[in-house]
Amino acid sequence: MNRWTGWLIVCMWVASTAAFAQSNNSLAGRAPAGIYTNFLLDSISKLAYTAAYHGRAKAPHYPYPALTEAPTNDVIIKYLTILLDDPNVSGLAPMMPWSLLSRSNPGLDPYNPAAGSYAWEPLNDVFIAVDTWNKANAPRTKTIQLMISPGFNSPDWLWTDIDDHAAGCVKKSSESVCTGDCDGLFATPAPAKLSFGNCGYTSIFWRVEGNPIEQIPLPMPWNPTYKTDWQNFLIALNAQIQTEPSSSAFVSIEIAGPTASSPEMILPNDKNQAAPIKGTGGYLTLPSEAFKKLPKDEKTIGKLSVFLAWNALIANAYGTASPYDNNDGAFIEEWDRAIDLYGSVFSGITLSLTTTSDSLPTFPQPGEPYESSVFMPVAGFESDCDDDWKTDPDDAMACAAVTQVLYYFTTTGVGGNNVKATQENGLTSRSDGSDLEPNGIKWLSATTATSASPVIGGLQFAKSFSSLTPQGKDSSDMQIEGCPNSPPTCEGMTPPLALYNVVSDSFFPGTRVAPTFGHSQTVDVNDFDYTDAPMNFLQIYSDDILYADGLSKCSMLEKTGSPFYNVKPNLKKCAAKPGTELYIDAGNTEEELELTSVNLLRISEPIP
Repeated sequence: MNRWTGWLIVCMWVASTAAFAQSNNSLAGRAPAGIYTNFLLDSISKLAYTAAYHGRAKAPHYPYPALTEAPTNDVIIKYLTILLDDPNVSGLAPMMPWSLLSRSNPGLDPYNPAAGSYAWEPLNDVFIAVDTWNKANAPRTKTIQLMISPGFNSPDWLWTDIDDHAAGCVKKSSESVCTGDCDGLFATPAPAKLSFGNCGYTSIFWRVEGNPIEQIPLPMPWNPTYKTDWQNFLIALNAQIQTEPSSSAFVSIEIAGPTASSPEMILPNDKNQAAPIKGTGGYLTLPSEAFKKLPKDEKTIGKLSVFLAWNALIANAYGTASPYDNNDGAFIEEWDRAIDLYGSVFSGITLSLTTTSDSLPTFPQPGEPYESSVFMPVAGFESDCDDDWKTDPDDAMACAAVTQVLYYFTTTGVGGNNVKATQENGLTSRSDGSDLEPNGIKWLSATTATSASPVIGGLQFAKSFSSLTPQGKDSSDMQIEGCPNSPPTCEGMTPPLALYNVVSDSFFPGTRVAPTFGHSQTVDVNDFDYTDAPMNFLQIYSDDILYADGLSKCSMLEKTGSPFYNVKPNLKKCAAKPGTELYIDAGNTEEELELTSVNLLRISEPIP
């Protein structure tokens, strides 16, 4: 029986210490603990390139070969060292697209990739910076969490590889055109002489997490070529990590694959597609680039909603009568397979599953919502999804699907010989509420804390808390992150206050140190009921760490100089000056970071 259709039968799971006590007692691995600073490694690399070749007319092209040459990498390492020098930072959490490290198709043998197909230098810089810092500050050590995302962030060569493996294609034949592009499924009239039997990507959806918002190719989570190429990359990545200096500093990686813009469980859905398609009446349209591949006079089929687009893609992959029609079953299956993949590739570290409550596609169901099992969370995980499905099913299906994946992830033996973690990447001062938000992470951590197989917890700030409000506007990142009001408009908000609001109102409640921040060690809200939840890590943006260090006004060149060309850093003009408001706020922010770090390390869960 399919796990999705057999929902109510399979769901007899009890989230208790006794249930987890049957886990493998030999399970061990490295785990993160403390505050980690996260940043977009590709953005940092581009700034480093500009600083490295400042004022030089003959700079190499970015990203390649610039990323493979010493000047850029010297600046990256110097920048990362500045972050590591903050005493309250436990390590680095770089976020990077797959495309940053993969230049061209490496071939099917991950242990013998094609020459020059990988550009590991930015990854090397992370390990070199940590290794150098640890050796200089022994016995203190700092560690690394990796967040690498495929999906919209896949390398360009992937589309050609999917094209080459598309079903029904005969290259250079007048009878068929080789394409793995699914866009023709949405064209009317249907394109002639095109086969979509194994199409693997589409540009029908908008990439909304990032700038600019645009329609670019998104690989289908179930496409075999995509999954093979991603698997081979992970194998090559793990092999590369073993060669890095201080490879033991690598403690965790976020699971990804059936994703869009990040490792989070987010795919195009009615909510995140609403803004860019507002001008079309809420319906999807093909991007202009798609028509270059299609015959003239093609148009998008009328009134194409997000769920209809997904249903067409699912039917094309699995057939019109598949059990995945009009539900999230296909996405659940691919997330389970991704968990298995990471468990087979990595060993002795922490695998982190990044949940979200309402970011998978939702499909309308006939009849009353409560009559359909697809809206009901897995037994034992009811706390993660409130009772709104009985009256308002808009988010219920997506939340219920995530509990299916959580059920699998927490099953004994799943995930290989690794520690397991769950995290949520949207922490704000207002986000400790219902569904799979911080409470869901803390509840699972508390529930499994005394078992032989604990699921540790972590959270990432949604925005930078030190981004100052532009004059006349109250929608800055700092307001969104640190203001407990809704809508977020707090007069007189400052970065140290914003930081304190987040950790005191959202991160620490329900933990052993909650009274330090004026809250209870017990949380009893909605369906959540837990006490003394251990939490292991908190990810804070690098801009906020630099703000606390008084360097928020400094450019990359001023902070790092250009070591290769012997240009020294120059902080005299840009660093916060003693006695100024910026200097005082920076000092207060550093004190808040210290308070957070000390208390976080007090409640971190010990790993066997």
